[in-house]
Amino acid sequence: MKRAFFILLFICIAFAGTPFFNSPSQPPLTGLTDQISLLFQFVVPLMFIMIILAAAAYVGGQLFGTETRAKASVWSQSMLTAVGIVALILFLIYAVLPGFFSGQLSSAMLDLYNPLTHQGAIPTILSIAQTGFAVLILVMIIIAAVIYVLGPMFGSETRARAAVWSNNLLAASILGAALYLIIYNVIIPIQVGIFTQPIAVGQCSGGASLGLYGGILVDVCILVSIIILVTYMLSRFLKVPEWEAYLNIELSNLMSSFVVIIFVIGLFATGSAVTSTWYDSVSYCSAAEAAIAFMSSSVSESALKASMDVYKIQACTSMLSTFSRRTGEFVLTQTYKVFPGVDTFVSVTNVLSFTLISFYSTISVQIALLHLVQGLMIPFFLPAGLILRFFPPTRDAGAFLISLAFGFQFLFPTLYIINGQIFNSIGGEPYRSPETLINFLCGPLKYGAAGYLFNPNASPLFKIPIPGFSTLLRTLGTLTSEGLLNAVSMSEFIPILEHIASLSLLVLFMPALAMMVTISFINVMTKFIITKG
Repeated sequence: MKRAFFILLFICIAFAGTPFFNSPSQPPLTGLTDQISLLFQFVVPLMFIMIILAAAAYVGGQLFGTETRAKASVWSQSMLTAVGIVALILFLIYAVLPGFFSGQLSSAMLDLYNPLTHQGAIPTILSIAQTGFAVLILVMIIIAAVIYVLGPMFGSETRARAAVWSNNLLAASILGAALYLIIYNVIIPIQVGIFTQPIAVGQCSGGASLGLYGGILVDVCILVSIIILVTYMLSRFLKVPEWEAYLNIELSNLMSSFVVIIFVIGLFATGSAVTSTWYDSVSYCSAAEAAIAFMSSSVSESALKASMDVYKIQACTSMLSTFSRRTGEFVLTQTYKVFPGVDTFVSVTNVLSFTLISFYSTISVQIALLHLVQGLMIPFFLPAGLILRFFPPTRDAGAFLISLAFGFQFLFPTLYIINGQIFNSIGGEPYRSPETLINFLCGPLKYGAAGYLFNPNASPLFKIPIPGFSTLLRTLGTLTSEGLLNAVSMSEFIPILEHIASLSLLVLFMPALAMMVTISFINVMTKFIITKG
C-alpha cells in the first residue's frame, strides 16, 4: 500500500507541471483557495487541542497506576502521530494542491524558498521554529519548577517521581538552551562568513561558490537541528527510551555532518589555493581551470597544428603522385611517373593523420570533461551532497556526492597538472612545424633555389636574349626539379614523429591513470566520511 501511494504521488508530481486540460496556466480558483482556508481554520485549532489533550493525558496518567500510565502513553503517542500526519498533509495541500490544479506547480514550489529574496515558507518555518523552540525551553523550565514544588505536597512516591521529572525536564531545557545559543550565535555567523563566500582564489571575478544552495544548506541544517532537538526534549518529557537513544545518535550524526561541511569547504579552498598556481606561474580560479589551460595550449593546439601540416603534405604528395611522362609521342610508348617515390609519402601521411586526429579527439573529450567538472562539481554536486548528508536515509548518498565532487574538482585535474610538469621537466618541447618540407612540396617555389632559377615563369634568366638559352634552361629545370623532389627522404618527418611520441604519454596513458586514481580516492573518501572501514 505504501509503495502504491508513493508511485501515485510521483506520477502526480510528474504531471503537475502542466494542467490537465489544454487551457493555459491559470491562478488557483477563488473557491478552491476559500475551501483550503476553511479547512485550515477548522483543522489547525483541532490540532492544537489534540496536542494539549495528549500532553494532559500523558501527565495525568503518570499520577495513577501502571495500567493507566501505559494506556495514557499509548493514547498520547497515537494522538501526536495523528497530529504529525495531518500537519504533513496540510503542508502538501498548501504547497502543491493550488499549483497542481492550475499548472503552476513550479511557481508554487518557489514559494517554499525564493533564493533571490531569501523569503518563502522555509524561512518562515525557521522563524516560527526559532520562536517555538525558545518558548518550549521556557515552558519546560516552568513545568519542571512547578512539578518540583508541588511534589513534596503528596506522598514520598509522588515526591520521588516529581524530582526525577523535574531533573529530566531541567536537563533537557539546559541542553536545548545551550544548543539554541550555538545554532543562532555560531552557525548563523558561519553562514554569513563561509557559505556566502566564493570557494575560489586567484585572478577571477566571483569565482565558483555554493551559489543559491549556500543559504538552503544552512537553512536545512538549522531546520534538522531544531527537529532533532524538539523531538529529543519531547522524548525526555514523554519518557520514551527508544526515541531518546535514537535521537542521541542523530544528534551526534548532526554534529559530525556540520564538522564535515567545515572540513570539506576548507579543504576545497586550500586545494584550490595550492593547485591553481602550479601551472605556468599563473593564478587560476581552480585546478580544473589550470588543467584546461595546459591541455588547450600545450596539447590540443599542437596536435591540431600537426594534423593540419600532415594534411597539407598529404594533399600535395597526392597531387604530385598523379604526374606522369612518356618517352615518346606515340600511344604505345612507355609511361612512367615523374615522382615515383611520392606514393610512400602518401601512405605515411595517412597513418600520421589518423593518429593525430585520434589524439586531438581524445584531448577534446578530456577538455570537455574538465569543463563539466568546472561547471558542475562545486555549484551542484557538492551542495547536493552536503544537504543529503543531514538526512538519515540519504546520508551515504550525500557522502558519495561529497567525495565525487572533491575527487573530480581537486584530484582529477591535479593529476593533469602533475603530468604537465613532468612533461616539461623531461624536455617536452612545443610542436615545430616542418616548414621546409611543406614549402618544398606545396610552396610557390616548390623545388628550392634550383627550381626557382630554372622556373620559366619566375626566373629572370629566361629573359636573357641568347639563342637556345631558354630551351637549355627548361631542360635543366625539368631535370633539377624532378631530381630534387625525388631526393626527399623520410627524415623530414622526424619532427612530426617526435611530437607524436611526446604526446602519446599525455593522451593515452594520463587519462586512464587520472580516472583510476580518482575513482579509488572517491571510494576511500566515501568510507572515511561515513566512518566505515
